[in-house]
Amino acid sequence: MKSGVRTAKSVSNFEVPDPTSFGMNVKALWAGTLGLCACCGFNFQAVPAHAAEPYAGVYQRATNEFARAEFFKPAETRTNDLAFTLAPLILQQVKDATEPLSLADRFGTWGVSNGVPVLDPSHLAIYWEVDTVQIRGQEHARFCYVWGYSPDPNEAGDRHRTNALSADQAAPGLPLQGIRITLDAAGQPIIWEVLADGSGEELFFVARNMEAAAVAEFGKPLPGRRYAIERSVAAAPGVIVARVIDNSPVAMGPTLYLSAETRKVSTLICRCMPAQARKLLATRSYDLLPFQIAATNFLSMKVNAASLGWFAFWPGDHAGGNRLESCLRLPAAFSNSPGSAAR
Repeated sequence: MKSGVRTAKSVSNFEVPDPTSFGMNVKALWAGTLGLCACCGFNFQAVPAHAAEPYAGVYQRATNEFARAEFFKPAETRTNDLAFTLAPLILQQVKDATEPLSLADRFGTWGVSNGVPVLDPSHLAIYWEVDTVQIRGQEHARFCYVWGYSPDPNEAGDRHRTNALSADQAAPGLPLQGIRITLDAAGQPIIWEVLADGSGEELFFVARNMEAAAVAEFGKPLPGRRYAIERSVAAAPGVIVARVIDNSPVAMGPTLYLSAETRKVSTLICRCMPAQARKLLATRSYDLLPFQIAATNFLSMKVNAASLGWFAFWPGDHAGGNRLESCLRLPAAFSNSPGSAAR
C-alpha cells in the first residue's frame, strides 16, 4: 500500500488528553521525570540469549546513568499547543563538574553571516515541524524536533588534543540532532526515531504496548534481535530498537539523554520513568521555533556534515510511512481504532 506525507493542518483535530497535566514548573517537570508509571506486562528489558552482540554498546548506553547533567525544557509560551506538549526534555551530560557546559554541547538559534550558517548559543532553540503520514490507510500525525550545534571545526580539534577522552568522545560531535515522534490512532506517542547516531545505526524507541502487541501478533523476537517489533537483521540491517519504554498516562514528550561532546542519544525514556541522572547542575529553557524559518541553514549543515554523520530522516520527508514499515514489524494495533491496543 502506498504511503505518503502531506502538510497537516488537520493535526489539530487529533484528540489528546489535557496538556495542562504536563506540569508548568521545574519542580513538577523533574518530579514527573523521577516518578514511576504504574505499568505492567512483560519484562522487555530482559536480554535474550541471542541478542545481537554488535548492538551491545547501544543497549548498554540506554541504561547508563549520568553523574551530572544540565536540564533543558521548552519555554512555557505555548502550553496549550500539542507541539509544546510533545517537545522533548533534554538532559545533556556534563563531563566535568568544575566547568560549565562545554561550548561544543550548546545548541542554539540559527542565523546566517556572509552566506554561512552561524549559531547563537545564547538563544536556545529547537525547531519543530508537524505533518501526517499514511500507514495502512490510516493517517498518523508525527512531530519532528531538530536542533544544531556550532559548525566550528576547532571544537572537534580541541577534543582530539585531550588524551584522557575515549575514542568515542574524541570523535567529532554530531552537528545536528533530533527526534521524530509518530502518534498512534489514539493520538498517543508510540514510536520515536533518532535523527543521527554517528555510527550509522538507525535508532528507534517504541512504546511498551506496541511491543506487547507485536509479541501477541508475531511471537518471539527474530534471531539476532531483542524485540518482537524488529524486522530481521537481513531485512533491516543497521536498524535497532534501542529500548522499549513505558507508556505515558497522557500524551507528553520524551526525556532525552545526550552524551557529552558526541551528542549521541544515550537513551530516551518516558517522563514517567525513573531519572537516569544523579545531579542536575542547571535548568534552562529553550524556545520552540518553526523549522521552516531555518530550513535552509539546516539543509546547508546537513550537506556539509555528511562525513560526520548519517541522518535517518529529515523533517517533512516523503518516505516516512514506508520507512517505519520497512524498519519495523508494525502490529495491526498500530493503525487500528483508538483503544485497540491495551495501555
